[in-house]
Amino acid sequence: MSKIKVFALGGLDEADKNMYVVQINEDLLILDCGCGYPSKPIPGVDFVVCNYDWLKERKSHIKGYILTHAHDDRILGMPYIYAECPAPVYTHKFTAKVLDFYTKQMGMNTKYNFVYVEKNGIINIGGIEVSVLFTTHSMPFSFGVSIHTDQGQILYPSDLVIDWSIVHPAFKMDFPSLLANKLDNVLLLMNDSTNADIKGHNSPNYRFAPKIEPYIHHQKSRIYISIYFQNAINLVEILEVCQKYNKTVIFSSKNVEKIVLPIIGEFNLLPGKLKTESIDNINRIRSQDTVVLIVGNRLHIFDEIIRIANGQIENKAITFDPQDLFIFACPAFFNNDIIRTKAVDEIYRTGMQVVQYSVKEVYTPHACEEDIKGMLSVFCPKYYMPVTGYYKSLLANAMIAIGRPQFNYSNVFVLDNGMVLEIEGGKAKVSSTEKVPCSNILIDGIDVGNIGNNVIEERGNLANDGVVVMGVTVSSKAKQVIGRPDVQMRGFVFLKESEKILHEITNIFNDQVNVYLTGFYNDPAIIEEKIVERVMRYIRKETGKNPIIIPKIIDLDK
Repeated sequence: MSKIKVFALGGLDEADKNMYVVQINEDLLILDCGCGYPSKPIPGVDFVVCNYDWLKERKSHIKGYILTHAHDDRILGMPYIYAECPAPVYTHKFTAKVLDFYTKQMGMNTKYNFVYVEKNGIINIGGIEVSVLFTTHSMPFSFGVSIHTDQGQILYPSDLVIDWSIVHPAFKMDFPSLLANKLDNVLLLMNDSTNADIKGHNSPNYRFAPKIEPYIHHQKSRIYISIYFQNAINLVEILEVCQKYNKTVIFSSKNVEKIVLPIIGEFNLLPGKLKTESIDNINRIRSQDTVVLIVGNRLHIFDEIIRIANGQIENKAITFDPQDLFIFACPAFFNNDIIRTKAVDEIYRTGMQVVQYSVKEVYTPHACEEDIKGMLSVFCPKYYMPVTGYYKSLLANAMIAIGRPQFNYSNVFVLDNGMVLEIEGGKAKVSSTEKVPCSNILIDGIDVGNIGNNVIEERGNLANDGVVVMGVTVSSKAKQVIGRPDVQMRGFVFLKESEKILHEITNIFNDQVNVYLTGFYNDPAIIEEKIVERVMRYIRKETGKNPIIIPKIIDLDK
């Protein structure tokens, strides 16, 4: 009988960076490969991915990656990890298209070995049978998988919402296949915890259309709606409502227009009779017939809103008028609430009518408490492992299971990243001897893992406290300065204080340069260190700031 290990490299006690590993003997299946974002802004750091050193050492054993849907917390680790740990990537063509787009946007030319999953059924991944079950989630063509082993099935539904009313083929859950799966022996259910602490059912609380339809129907002026691209199910809802009331849809950005329309159009996500128009022609259409969509990811969409509100975009045809209506269909997330609040504030300053919704009013499309209870009843797993979410959500998910008759503290596992669940002979336990190394790798553009703490600290100082740059050219043989010393300050002092501080810093710099020219020191680097020390002491005393200080003495004779 096989020996099975299940663990997470990311996704436990965090809201993103999902990456789960199922090891059957020596064979490895990777379930999702996402990115995460710093809990607070780090200058120059775009996002983080899982430490994949463990995988690099065993890359020949990776039978395949399974990417369940096109959210960044499920796919955006791939451009970096795949480059060093290549293996076939099993996913839907839509998800592959989005991953390719993001990869190129990052300036990378990774060519993935995609194997497209287009319908429910059983696929073979390196000799391992895997059932594919398409589900309902915010991204189209989302699916979960059930991995067949000689001890039973390991079921990983990924993110989903149970909604019996969905008819759109891109979002419809295949209930017959899902229910048929219960007839087999489910050894382990790995279930999403994101909304586990929300009472009741999710559906229809994740839907925007019923809330915004009255505004689209009755508004007599232009409507602006901001929505995350990742929330495609609600984006499609909005487009359907716009078609219903004969509105013309305009995307606020030509870049988005060129990206979003082709992608969603290729996969039949656009309503058949929807009217669209280019942003260049916005003033040719009556305001009351127009809906402008501002679409972007959850970190950058609010930057665009602020730029439009302040008139800082190239296309001046788009402006916010006090009689217009702005609908925020993009609730705050844990790492964007500050910039979102600023964007909302800028909209209010324009005098526009504003409608906004929180995650308490419009749920994210993840299973809530009653949905999880239903899944436990349908699948009756022998063991249960909450995944995806902060510890409080993992614990809430676990307690839902423990409240059911077949579960107790011995068959429900709340783990941390790196902890290994061992299954052998049909019995599961947490390993007391093995822990997989896991941590965050910081991503700076296409640079992976080369950002040390000292670099982060310097970037923080540069962002918060500014910089002082000093330079001079000298001749040590002639013992004189060749050209006037130059001192520049940026980002840490008010204009009214700058003249005095600049004068004193220049005096310190000149004094140390003269010390060098006396010949007491023959290494410019030593004098540069002393300049940094003296200037830093002075600036701290005068301003309380800790700017980056960069002195440079160029000796023509060395």
